Amino acid sequence: MAKPFSEIFESFGSLMALLRDRRFQDLLVNYERAKKSFFVGYGVTDFVSSEYMFDAEDKYGLKPETYLAAFSEFIRSKEKEIEAISILLNKPKDWNTKALNELKQKLREKNYDEVSLQKAHRIVYHKDAVDIISMVKHAAKETEPLLSPEERVNRAISRVTQGIELNDEQQKWMEYIKLHLKQNMTLDEDDLKELPVFTDRGGLSKFKMVFGGDYPEFIKRINLSIAA
Repeated sequence: MAKPFSEIFESFGSLMALLRDRRFQDLLVNYERAKKSFFVGYGVTDFVSSEYMFDAEDKYGLKPETYLAAFSEFIRSKEKEIEAISILLNKPKDWNTKALNELKQKLREKNYDEVSLQKAHRIVYHKDAVDIISMVKHAAKETEPLLSPEERVNRAISRVTQGIELNDEQQKWMEYIKLHLKQNMTLDEDDLKELPVFTDRGGLSKFKMVFGGDYPEFIKRINLSIAA
């Protein structure tokens, strides 16, 4: 039972004297503790290991291989249901920012977020930073290559510019576009109007001047090449 405050106040002097007592302080620090016991198992070797585990849909604690197998099953089963998946696998000419955003959202809802998928691919296939398009295509068809964002973008831009002689200004803009695509995997007019990588160089107006009146078709060709 706690003492009334008045009693504590009256005994304050004696309490402080006790707390200042060197023998009491020494006892607080150096009181006899229970001795620790150690057991040695001769001839016994302990092994410690760790591995990443993933959750997906209604499945928990999946190994990387099982996680990617579940992802593959998900992609194949949703090909007709989720438009973004259908576009990537069957209609790459319709690939755009809206489709990319839908794809990421649908995957996140089932715990197939881009970071987790990249981590699983890194463990299983020893490939760093696989791009989201490659992961979906490979899940649907194992013969599809796993590319990094840089590899996919470089391949796409090479296709778009093949047989075209770019002037100095156009070459500079292609580098800005490549920088953007490595982060976003699509290009649209809003990007050219809003993102600093473009607006700092004149934005959509400058883009039109550099690539001429058929610039919308040029953007479509870039997106098609990215998704192909």
